[in-house]
Amino acid sequence: MGIAPELILDDADTLDLLRQLFARSGSAYRVRYGLVAAGVDTGALTDGDEAGSGALAFSGEEEAFIQQLLDRLAGVIAIQPQRSTDAASPFQLASVARVQGEDNITGITYSGFTTLGSPPRLLPEESYLLIELELSDDPGLSDWEKSTIVHELGHALGLSHPGGNPSDPAYTDRDTIMSYNSVGDQPATWFSDSDLAALRRIWGAAASAPDNGSDSTNAGFRIDVLISGGTALPGFDPDAGDQLLLNADLVPSGSTRLKIVASARALRWAQRSRTSLVFDDRTSALYLNSNGYGRGWGADGGLLAQFDPGVYLSAPDIQLV
Repeated sequence: MGIAPELILDDADTLDLLRQLFARSGSAYRVRYGLVAAGVDTGALTDGDEAGSGALAFSGEEEAFIQQLLDRLAGVIAIQPQRSTDAASPFQLASVARVQGEDNITGITYSGFTTLGSPPRLLPEESYLLIELELSDDPGLSDWEKSTIVHELGHALGLSHPGGNPSDPAYTDRDTIMSYNSVGDQPATWFSDSDLAALRRIWGAAASAPDNGSDSTNAGFRIDVLISGGTALPGFDPDAGDQLLLNADLVPSGSTRLKIVASARALRWAQRSRTSLVFDDRTSALYLNSNGYGRGWGADGGLLAQFDPGVYLSAPDIQLV
């Protein structure tokens, strides 16, 4: 059935402030986000506006899903996701044991915008956008947890509950991820066509997005930081035009040249080569060699990305950004 995009758009003033928070850089809005470190009081990130609680550590799988979600969105709408390690960055996501004061929801988005003048000019250093997520400590990331992450990122990017009522029985999360109503035991874990249409109204279409309003399978999968265990990239298909976008600061050589190996012995030798990027054709794994001829991958290197079995990566599939 779907839903009219205007029914899930936040108010115009808030959308304007969000566009100022994620300032435009070239053809896209730069969405800089941080993941709150374990033990940090989330209330401090709202300048004391909210009670807050102690943040839990994100798992590697949770970190990877958030990054993949934003990267996939960047193939549809005009945003440029970039993970920041700056704790003072105004947009933060936190894993918490319990959303404060809320019994029936598993995620919440808080915002506080400080402005100056008329028309209002946002002061990012005095503003905040905080997502709290209840992600259990159990191994793995469930579809319900993925759905919560997608829903709250929808809020952070300007979507609201359908008609202001998330429980409106006229809609399910298949109509809009902003609905609390799921279909059966499997929640939606991606934005609906109506959601994407609304997001395009806010941010514009990605330069590579199709003009017919449909989602694209082609995407730029972006990696800004090396995370423990590497970044899982399910669905990456270079034959369909997908590209890997690497933060240029990660790659010591400043080159996308790949050393491709097909044996354990060749992989060991590759660790002591001058090539920064090594692709293991047996396991579809991409490694970062940060120390050139030195033994091992180096202090800043290691497994960078893990692709689906059978994916073959070549240098033209990689861009440094």
